[in-house]
Amino acid sequence: MIEGFSFVNKDILIPVFIGGLVLFGSYFYKEWVTRKQGNFSINIIVALLTIAALVILVLEPTREVEINDHQGILLSEGFNVQQRDSLLSLNKGLKVLKYNPKKSIRNQLDSLTTVYVLGEGIKPFDFSRFNNIAVEYFPANIPLGITQLTYTKKISLGEKVEVIGSYNQPVNGSFLVFEDSRGNGLDSIQFVESSFTDFTLSGSPKASGNYVYQLSEKDSAGVVINSNPLPIEIKQKQPLRVLILNNFPTFETKYLKNFLSEEGHEVVVRSQLTKGKFKFEYFNTTSLPVYQFTDEILKQFDLVIVDADTYFSFGSTIKNRFEKNIRENGLGVFIQPSDFIFNRSASWSYFRFNRDDIKEVQILNSTIALEKYPYEFDEEFLVSPIIVGDGKAIAAYKQMALGRVATTTLLGSYQMLLNGSDQIYKSIWTNILDEIAKPKIVPIEWKAETQIPKVDEPFDFSLYTNQQEFAVIDEDSVRTPMLQKLMVSTHFTGTIYPKKTGWQHLSIDGDSTSQFSFFVYDSVDWKALSSTQNIVLNKKKFKTDVNKNKTVISNRPVSPLLFYILFLLGVGWLWLSPKVSIER
Repeated sequence: MIEGFSFVNKDILIPVFIGGLVLFGSYFYKEWVTRKQGNFSINIIVALLTIAALVILVLEPTREVEINDHQGILLSEGFNVQQRDSLLSLNKGLKVLKYNPKKSIRNQLDSLTTVYVLGEGIKPFDFSRFNNIAVEYFPANIPLGITQLTYTKKISLGEKVEVIGSYNQPVNGSFLVFEDSRGNGLDSIQFVESSFTDFTLSGSPKASGNYVYQLSEKDSAGVVINSNPLPIEIKQKQPLRVLILNNFPTFETKYLKNFLSEEGHEVVVRSQLTKGKFKFEYFNTTSLPVYQFTDEILKQFDLVIVDADTYFSFGSTIKNRFEKNIRENGLGVFIQPSDFIFNRSASWSYFRFNRDDIKEVQILNSTIALEKYPYEFDEEFLVSPIIVGDGKAIAAYKQMALGRVATTTLLGSYQMLLNGSDQIYKSIWTNILDEIAKPKIVPIEWKAETQIPKVDEPFDFSLYTNQQEFAVIDEDSVRTPMLQKLMVSTHFTGTIYPKKTGWQHLSIDGDSTSQFSFFVYDSVDWKALSSTQNIVLNKKKFKTDVNKNKTVISNRPVSPLLFYILFLLGVGWLWLSPKVSIER
């Protein structure tokens, strides 16, 4: 950078510079071929200046200026009137601004070096406007209502939706009701005190598709006080191909195979009767006896469930073949535990355990005590938890390239079924299957970066694909510009400004299978939640003390007028020059 000068869009400096060179090179070649027509040197110089002006316009130049301290106060929604009056009395001459996220305040901020922000704060998409300004933030009080919320936005049909959150000062005796898209109550909780209250609600959808559930607050008479949408994308469950291997038939496998078959998965069970003799069972699939573990056989399965004694009795050739398919093909392997696995070295069993002598554990959101082996996963060993109980992992996996190997410290999970805890059993095994089964190959993956999209506000999203030439379009076939990450060639980002509420879709032009669904909220939806999240983000952004220097150096935009004029004159000359040469 030239000393004293910089650019707003420094992140794209290199690709824009390269693009400018390519454009200039193309024009140079064109002029060289037709140089006999005259004006070669003049056209090259004009082209260089024109392209340079275009590059500068795209990068948006700034210059360092020394300005005297000028303070302002920015009022956002929910600001404290007493704080405002106090600041105005202590700091004479404060410039008062009102923040509107749908209007630009760039010009107003240019004259300020220090800003006091009051209320819920600045929207994250405006943070960059304050990079060169000292900011002191005075947050609003946490609003009344739902201030924390997490729920499963995408599920497979048959799975349960769990809504977990916190409510700040609810009305005593009121109800919070989780309703489906038709207004039917699925679950509810009554608030018995007017303080900060945590809640957990759940329900099981009955059909696939994109639906809008509701979280409604009702008074004791059933009258709706407030209601907020919960968009949920419910997909048809994709059946897994599961191979179960046991030294002998067990109760654990008996109940597990029933659960898997009822969930629609294709299951092959091989139980050893005597040496060299096996019993095969098939559920939701045709007969496929497995006597050898070749690559061709293992590639046919998404998941292998095998007891520890069987797996670790395999010779090195078979074990290496399993590991090859785990690493290269993404095969998932779940090892049913026994005392055998807890006494093996980590290099042999994939896991390291410490003896804790605890034989019962309670998982999150459950009061049921589950029986376990007296061991725990070594937290220093590189494993990822799947199920957590009493703050520690009771089921975990180890990543091995494309695939995963998992196990658990639970002892006889089938006992949950015998004790009537069917939902806990189903939840545990569903989570395990989701985490370790062979991942489906998805050529295009979408991700919403903005968690609560709203009308006329930027919605940021990411797209991951190996394709280099594609076009993202909306429902009206309008294209969205995409920016490719410099260091990750498969990662693209885009931003749109939704114009209506409800379910909306993006897709790859010409590819109907690549559709990405997202929900746009109304401005009044999740008011307390949005405000709380914004307050937290502003506290994090402006956590440092304000710099109150009387004289500061700040980057200010350079007027683009000169570069616009230079660009237009250059384009005009380059358009006119060939015509003048022909007339000569």
